[in-house]
Amino acid sequence: MKHYTRILLLCAMVSGFGLATTAAKAQSDEFEPLRSDETIHQGLIVISVGRLIRNHCPSLDARRFQSFAFAQSLVNRGHALGFSRGQMEAYVDSDADRDRYRNLANTYLSQRGASVNEPESVCQLGRDEISSGSTIGRLLREV
Repeated sequence: MKHYTRILLLCAMVSGFGLATTAAKAQSDEFEPLRSDETIHQGLIVISVGRLIRNHCPSLDARRFQSFAFAQSLVNRGHALGFSRGQMEAYVDSDADRDRYRNLANTYLSQRGASVNEPESVCQLGRDEISSGSTIGRLLREV
């Protein structure tokens, strides 16, 4: 169960938990390989957008198994880069990176005509992602 909780923490990178700003700043250089890795970067954008869609569209939810498997692939990539699970959790919990991915997710929505202030636009984007079979869409389901 502890392993599953850790993966969910990765998926919930924009949750209310985080490191103090000074600690995050001190570790920022440590996280540069994670920050600059395209697979991890794109994967965290996918997770962030999916989370934003789920949080603002009550008719869509996560496909739990697919989301878990996707998050685990990012953890495996981080391990391949030499990072421990704890280091990856610290990265996704850092205030600066959490804010960065939240902004990237909001930009993704706005570039596609959706806004968290208009839940139906977010739902439509989610349904479009599902019907197109995109990575984001494969992690979502209609309820």
